[in-house]
Amino acid sequence: MPRFSRPVIDCSKAPDLLAGWPFCGSVRASATATAILEDLGAGWSLEGADLDGRGYAIDIAENRILINTNGLSKGAIARSDYFSNLMTLRVFAGLRAAWQAERQEGARQMHRPDLWLLLARISEADIAVMAIRMAFEAGTQRDETLWRHALGDENGDMAIAYAQTLERLGLNGSDAPALTKAFETWFSKHTRISQTDLETLSEMDAAIEILKSDGKGQISEGAVRCLAIDPLSGGCYLGRMAFEIAGDPAWRTITDPIVEAHFLQVMDDIGTVRMGAVACRDKKLAARLFPDALVKA
Repeated sequence: MPRFSRPVIDCSKAPDLLAGWPFCGSVRASATATAILEDLGAGWSLEGADLDGRGYAIDIAENRILINTNGLSKGAIARSDYFSNLMTLRVFAGLRAAWQAERQEGARQMHRPDLWLLLARISEADIAVMAIRMAFEAGTQRDETLWRHALGDENGDMAIAYAQTLERLGLNGSDAPALTKAFETWFSKHTRISQTDLETLSEMDAAIEILKSDGKGQISEGAVRCLAIDPLSGGCYLGRMAFEIAGDPAWRTITDPIVEAHFLQVMDDIGTVRMGAVACRDKKLAARLFPDALVKA
């Protein structure tokens, strides 16, 4: 009887989180996506989910990248070029968002809560920028339709800015100026900023009991650079813009009145102990007034 060799399973090797997904070939065609996959901590998984309109979400507690599959099976996604491209773009963003999530907690612990909105804006702009570059890489290597889809996506203005800058510079040198231009373009659309601010404030609301007004009162250039690292070169792609973001308060400006009201409410509630309609900033006084029913809000 012929002998068949049994495959050796390496249980210490991290599982391939792209395994079984129809868009895995397109994702792997991007050098940036491959570098992020290698850089992510162990234990991450990629799962389909119903996210009520959002493209992706990160469950940092469970190390899960959740992709909105619009209720479609993997087979249905594979049969549709449109949905395959859409899911690929969402995966690109989800991979970078997971990379950012691994760094976001440390960045927040270092800075006062009033700077968290700017930290989130930097992260979200970077996520969109890297997703665009990954789409360009994969489109060049595998399928042009993916890049065309990115040009018509919600961040298509950023993709156009990236492509136009690349065309002006040529393809032989670094694309850092194109990445920087796309990053700057993210801030030109107020809806992107407002949505990011509201999501950040919602997270802060959920954790209001443990928030403290501690930490650095200024974001350094180094902190900005750490949130905009090019996975391929290992350096920050923002150049002088990192210095400008750190030093110019205009990058922190809140123009949406709803966001501003929510922001002021959250800032006012940090460190406040509430009992019914009574609010105390002095916790020792609150403990004397309500020794048996101290509630933090």
